[in-house]
Amino acid sequence: MKSYRQWPVGRYGRGLNARPASDNSEPLISAIEGPCARAGENLPPAARRRMLIACLVLLLFSAGILGAAEDRDGRWAILLVGVTGDPDLQQTYLKEIEDLHLLLTGQLGFPPRQIEVLFDDPSKNPALIRHKSTRENLIEVCRSFASRVEKEDLFFIFIDGHGSYDGKVYKLNLVGPDPTAEELAAMINSIPARHSIVFNATSCGGGSISALSRKGRIVMTATKSGMEKNQTHAGRFWADAFKNDAADSDKNGRVSMMEAFSYISQRVEAHYKSEGNLQTEHPVLDDNGDGQAQGKPDPDNGEGLLARITFLDREVPPMVQGDLTPEQQALAREARDLEKQIEALRYAKGEMPEADYEKKLEELLLRLAKINAKLRK
Repeated sequence: MKSYRQWPVGRYGRGLNARPASDNSEPLISAIEGPCARAGENLPPAARRRMLIACLVLLLFSAGILGAAEDRDGRWAILLVGVTGDPDLQQTYLKEIEDLHLLLTGQLGFPPRQIEVLFDDPSKNPALIRHKSTRENLIEVCRSFASRVEKEDLFFIFIDGHGSYDGKVYKLNLVGPDPTAEELAAMINSIPARHSIVFNATSCGGGSISALSRKGRIVMTATKSGMEKNQTHAGRFWADAFKNDAADSDKNGRVSMMEAFSYISQRVEAHYKSEGNLQTEHPVLDDNGDGQAQGKPDPDNGEGLLARITFLDREVPPMVQGDLTPEQQALAREARDLEKQIEALRYAKGEMPEADYEKKLEELLLRLAKINAKLRK
């Protein structure tokens, strides 16, 4: 039996083989107060407050995604391609959206009835595409979702095609009137899901970040600003990130949004190098709600925490879940909770003494090592 997770030595500073300061590792989590409540009790007030806030975000997220009832799948998606421009591009975008829909309904297991597809010519695949990509239809789809989506659900919207930016206002090119970034955000915000992922792969998409950014939301765009106006390629690599777990860099059987973003960024860079062209798109990510997206999210710039613990698949990877007993599945869930606590600790590292950071890290790693040992049996 393989362990659910082999923790890589050095990922968080000192590996699992490091000797802990004490083997008496007290439980760091209570049923109500959460994993960081006691872990930060000896920290300075400012550092403890930051750590508690980070953990609170994780706990709220976990309660919604990991705590969802098994008989209800709370994952929803809108796949939207605006005006394609010409027949060749239309075929490219059509294949992209077909591949993505197949990924969601197949490998990731989204309920087909909870996915809506908008395209500029629905006749190209009427079985898949129910709506022409107009502003009015997008409003109607969002209104329909708003009536069915629950607060603790996960909502994903993928947007590709063309955008425009005049130095102040981003617009998404749809059939008919083009919605501004603010109008697009209003539509998305009408859907009550607390956890949402927006991938705007259009040209000029970076110009929409400030409007789309929101607490509890991961925003990814193909361009770093509205001034990158050439045709983009990031969207075509989204589905590839999940195929054969190509983006699964930590080899845990799942692809996080951070892993998907990193994979897409690498593929975009490689594409331009292989073509011998100047790179005219630079993907960025914002997930802390400040509207300041980064190309390389990390604890230093405050981006990436939510993306590291957000997944489009369900809680336990199918290939793992089928091999685990109920007791082992519970241990696997506990392991993931510990990983989230470690991520939160990493983001609080700059606000706390090094010795405190090392002590808390060892406590968490020790608990994680014990869980992995049980899973290996």
